[in-house]
Order: sequence, then structure tokens, then C-alpha cells
Amino acid sequence: MGAYKKEVWFTIIMSLLFLFSGHLGLFFSFFPVDGYFLGFPIMYIIPILSGWFGVLILVIVAGKIGNHIDNEIEKENQENAKIGGRGVV
Repeated sequence: MGAYKKEVWFTIIMSLLFLFSGHLGLFFSFFPVDGYFLGFPIMYIIPILSGWFGVLILVIVAGKIGNHIDNEIEKENQENAKIGGRGVV
């Protein structure tokens, strides 16, 4: 049961991170910032970097952690099946 709880919390946390990263540009339109980063205006480059590359990094992390949690769930299901006497289904 612990692996399923991890998956639920992982889904909630990653959903919040995706929402924040994908919508960070709205904060810069509400509160414009003057200045430059890598030669580009901050109010344009930060939302692009966090939106595109931030989401890309989150997808890679979510894939790796999601696969790890799925393996834990599969292992837990096999252990529960052995304890129940049904064998591996």
C-alpha cells in the first residue's frame, strides 16, 4: 500500500510543479521586471526558459521517478500475491 501512496503524492507534487513551471510567464506579465539576462529582457527569457526547459526537465525527472514507483508497485503486488497463496498473477 505504501507504493500507491507514494504514487499519489508524486502525482500531486508533479502536477503543481508542472502548473507553476508552465505558467510562470503570467507572473512576469503581472509584475514586469526591467533588466537583461543573457542579452534578452528578463520578462521574456525567464518565462521561455522555465516554460520550455523547465517542463522538459520536469518530464525527464517525472519519467525516472515514475518508473521507479511503478517498479515498487509491481514488487509490492508480487509480494502480496505470494503471501495470499495465489502465486504471481
